[in-house]
Amino acid sequence: MKKHLLSISILLVLIACNETTSPPGVIPASIIDTQLPKVDTLKPLISNNSIGSGLTLEEMKDDSVFTDGSIPTSWEVAGITDVKNFKLFLKRVQLLVLNDEKEQLAKFIKYPLGRSIKSEAEFIKNYDRIFTKDAKLSIAKINFSQIFRNSKGAMSEEGRVWFQQEVDEFKIIAVNN
Repeated sequence: MKKHLLSISILLVLIACNETTSPPGVIPASIIDTQLPKVDTLKPLISNNSIGSGLTLEEMKDDSVFTDGSIPTSWEVAGITDVKNFKLFLKRVQLLVLNDEKEQLAKFIKYPLGRSIKSEAEFIKNYDRIFTKDAKLSIAKINFSQIFRNSKGAMSEEGRVWFQQEVDEFKIIAVNN
């Protein structure tokens, strides 16, 4: 029980704060080296469509100017018409990646992924090669109030993972290692 409480605490700090005392873009070694066990108590968050239970008010706040002073492209240019549900989708992806729930994550992929991953089964088989430590950290560090987007979609930190809206659902369209 203590192990799960510690894991939940670490996960909540990582997700909710999106800030560390380290320089921007640097995650403390203690987080990088921590192997987080599955956090079963957060599973309702993955399937619950209620914004109130999935995102904080800070995460829902939208950006007008990025930290570097640049002005973000509009959500419409990125093809995203439902920002609240997109951010909820990102939270789901974040939890699935942190828990290595590759079978569930496979449902959020637009296939083919790259040149070689053409199905859910191929994604699951190659999950560790696709979602490297750097890709996982990029997902973990998403700043929900400053998500970069352009005409290709939206991306996680450092452009490692790209997302698009297709009709009324969201998909991972690229993972760059």
